[in-house]
Amino acid sequence: MEKITLLVITTKHFDENSLKQKLDKLAVSNRAEILIISFQNKSKTRSFDFPVFSVEAHDDIHFTQLLDSIPTEQFLFFDPAIDYPSDFFKRLLVKEENSIREKGTLWQESVVALQQSHYGLCGQKSNTKEDFSFLNSSVLFSKKEVQTLNTDKLTVHPETVFELYRYAEKKKLNLVRYSPIIEKLKYLTHFRELMAVCQHKAQKEFKLFPAFFVLFFLIFGVGAAFHPLFLLVFLMGMSAYLLAITMEAFGIATIKKNGGILIVLLFLFPFVHLVYGLESLMARFKAKP
Repeated sequence: MEKITLLVITTKHFDENSLKQKLDKLAVSNRAEILIISFQNKSKTRSFDFPVFSVEAHDDIHFTQLLDSIPTEQFLFFDPAIDYPSDFFKRLLVKEENSIREKGTLWQESVVALQQSHYGLCGQKSNTKEDFSFLNSSVLFSKKEVQTLNTDKLTVHPETVFELYRYAEKKKLNLVRYSPIIEKLKYLTHFRELMAVCQHKAQKEFKLFPAFFVLFFLIFGVGAAFHPLFLLVFLMGMSAYLLAITMEAFGIATIKKNGGILIVLLFLFPFVHLVYGLESLMARFKAKP
């Protein structure tokens, strides 16, 4: 397995033993090379067990020189003061499969897409909303990509990591970030099961849009047969609705790279909205004494 280099910038309170304990806890000791970046006097760094890149006071050291001292292709800045997630390196270094599940038929894929869209009304949500922005300074860089930057303008100092990160973001380098494991949602693939869930949800959770959609469809749809004004409003309303669901279906089909989903969703969206609206209205009327 290819190793990475951890660049550790020392501070006044740096403790090498604490660093070793943290690395052991994160199970990365045998997968990484350590390079200490010290801004102390060289005489104070001789006791370190790890290789040291020394920057004396008032030295003007270009980042290119540090880059040449990194022994591996990939590297990241490791801050001993940060409380890293226990799976930080496992998630960072192990390549995840691009797809969690195998693809089904067009109909099954469309039913899943219906649940993934907020237009579907019966979708599932994950409660995982943790903020990992504090790990922005510990992204995985590629030496080959960083060498394409003009690093001669960048000097080595305690804030170098943030300057390099902003520079790499600006130049759109391919940075590898920590991605936490989010609970995988299990989508229904059978339409009947989804409709049963949808009907139950509609009876418990009233939503204004599907109820309005049903009332609009009934009032102006029936009224269109008797008065041209009703017909005009009905056509305008349904045109706006059709445009909205078409844009949503087109976006989903584009993401999934399956044009067939677009056609199926144009039938599923109105059906679900009608069923949800009817169930919600019926539940409201039944609840009244």
